[in-house]
Amino acid sequence: MWSKNGGSFTSERFDQFASTYAFTEGYQVLCDIDTPIDQVAGANGIPQPGQQHSSGIYAHVNNIAPEQISPIMWQVIVGYEGVNPYTGSVEVEWTDSATSEPIDRDFNGRALVTVNGEPVEGLSFDLADQVCVISRTFIGIDLQAIANYRHAVNSDIFLGWPPGTAKLVGYSAKNTFKFGAPQELWSVTARIQFRKGLMGASDAQAWYKRYRHEGIYVNVGGFIQRARDLQGQEVTKPVLLKADGTQETNPDNAVWLYSKIYDSLPYSGLGLI
Repeated sequence: MWSKNGGSFTSERFDQFASTYAFTEGYQVLCDIDTPIDQVAGANGIPQPGQQHSSGIYAHVNNIAPEQISPIMWQVIVGYEGVNPYTGSVEVEWTDSATSEPIDRDFNGRALVTVNGEPVEGLSFDLADQVCVISRTFIGIDLQAIANYRHAVNSDIFLGWPPGTAKLVGYSAKNTFKFGAPQELWSVTARIQFRKGLMGASDAQAWYKRYRHEGIYVNVGGFIQRARDLQGQEVTKPVLLKADGTQETNPDNAVWLYSKIYDSLPYSGLGLI
């Protein structure tokens, strides 16, 4: 019924398009006398609860109101409601995260060793990282694809931070729906931790594992053998090693190695911003 078709578009802000929808459609149903009202509401051609609006807009049937006009004719008003997922607000909050990390060198890059060259262990420092918490809604999400990001850092520039500095440390998604009805929007909250490269590491190595190059065995003339102390005795603790595996006796020249343990993925693919 063209005279019963209508709709409304509501926006929470004056400077954006509609954030909620409401539509109505009218139908006429001719039937036998004494046809039950539930059969009228479920007649052929009448949109049923949960059915999406024919225009493809994100609105679904949430109300069917039959009204008897004569013994054999009914008027059925179908109501739709929906939310525009593309105009919802995106909440971004910056906070801090402090962790205690083991330390094996000082601020100037010198290995933490005794005057006799023995490594000093058990020291730590407080590492403060920035954490961005982003909340927004989605029509749908791919949890398997998101799982890959839990073990990957950013390969692109994300929120102004260079590649290798961002890591997804939390992702929660809430969805409430009824069986037989379309899924409502997903409310997603993601936590991304940003870390600068410290103590000789570049920003690209911010999430690498770093360790001092040392060991009990050393390279002596191309042969690998047990390191010896100044008295010629085999050592029982690791000694510093140069890049070629020979023994390093100067702590100022200690070598640190970096191992990549996380994959790299474009964080723009998360669709958060």
